[in-house]
Amino acid sequence: MPMFSKLFEMLPDAEQLLNLQPEELAGPLLISLEGLPQIDPVGLISDNQMRPEIDSNPQIKYPNGCHEDALLVIMEAWQWLLSEDFVAQKPNNLPGYTNPTSTTKYFVTRRGKEIETLEDFQAYRKAGLLRRHQLHPIIAEKVWFIFAQGSYGTAVLEAFKQVEIAVREAGDYAENDRGTDLMRKAFNVDTGNLTDQSRLPAVKQAMSDFLTGAIGLYKNPSSHHEVEFAPEEAAEIIIIASHLLRIVDTCAERISNPPN
Repeated sequence: MPMFSKLFEMLPDAEQLLNLQPEELAGPLLISLEGLPQIDPVGLISDNQMRPEIDSNPQIKYPNGCHEDALLVIMEAWQWLLSEDFVAQKPNNLPGYTNPTSTTKYFVTRRGKEIETLEDFQAYRKAGLLRRHQLHPIIAEKVWFIFAQGSYGTAVLEAFKQVEIAVREAGDYAENDRGTDLMRKAFNVDTGNLTDQSRLPAVKQAMSDFLTGAIGLYKNPSSHHEVEFAPEEAAEIIIIASHLLRIVDTCAERISNPPN
């Protein structure tokens, strides 16, 4: 089945296609490229390829005046696929190729072949909200995969459990020291094991409030009942947990190497 036949099955109305951002249209476009051994985007994304599909199917509503805009939007989606490594340039002189062409050819990458449905593509985009390489190593190891599976509430809870564990270990607190009580104890402005006594009193209090508030807001409710999060919200909250873990790392480093 030609590329445009597959694409128009998913987007039979030009208004649908033209209202999509490149990263939204990229999913249907990628699925439409499935099975093509090589892709010439200049030749494929063209009026010569698109028009016969429109003319042969009365259910496809792409009037003449929108053809150019449609092709431009599709090419934007192609560039997004290229930037995300879903497609890549094909080597010119592969074994068995006796007549290499002068035009650049592309292929669907291994990452691209993992996307078989629009649901797969949406899951990929949601996982991309949380960039693994930017996270604290513990969050990257313990939380990212949970988030990528779509278990957003569980991912948030696990992220703040890791903050709690790190505070307990860095401050040498007991197993039954937990939640907001642990944060208040560890970052008490006068007696907290993790408090930086070189800081101004207002800064020490702010640090205590920050850790205590974050645990109280994001861990404690999730510990007692299921909390629903949108993927964007969950990603932002997990990034906060990642930052808190870096703060705890700094505290642990200061304790291990006290200033002279």
